[in-house]
Amino acid sequence: MNLRFQLPAVLLMASFGCGALGVAAWADEPQVSPAARAWHSHAMPGEFMGGLGRVLPALALTSEQKTQVQSLMAQVKAEHEASHASSQASHEAFMAADPMDANYPAMLAAEKANAAARVQAMSDTKTQLYAILTPAQKAQIPALLAANKADRRAKRAAWMHAH
Repeated sequence: MNLRFQLPAVLLMASFGCGALGVAAWADEPQVSPAARAWHSHAMPGEFMGGLGRVLPALALTSEQKTQVQSLMAQVKAEHEASHASSQASHEAFMAADPMDANYPAMLAAEKANAAARVQAMSDTKTQLYAILTPAQKAQIPALLAANKADRRAKRAAWMHAH
């Protein structure tokens, strides 16, 4: 066979081999169920309550305010872990359920109740957090959130351009 025809054939076979290695590596990765994937938030650290966690350091909190916020966040974390553990199983069951199942309406009602409880807990936490802040700090939050959002969008656009 002519070298002119052998080189493309070798490259083609090598590319199939690399593709097979990639598929094999992907197959070895732990698989996550669609229900578990849907359950977990993709928020980055600090995305707590719409990005409020990212702007708290810019508010120049007093040491007393920092202590109060840390105490509040520890309490919220403990409550979240307890509610998350109890509602995750019912969420996974709901995601895997057949809509024609006789238990589906009850599972849907439980899912709605869990969602409402999450929203209420977030609202309660935000209310408690705002009670710690001074009026001047509260007034800074909208501008800080907008600046943070613009900065994250610019960073994402730069990353997208580079990749």
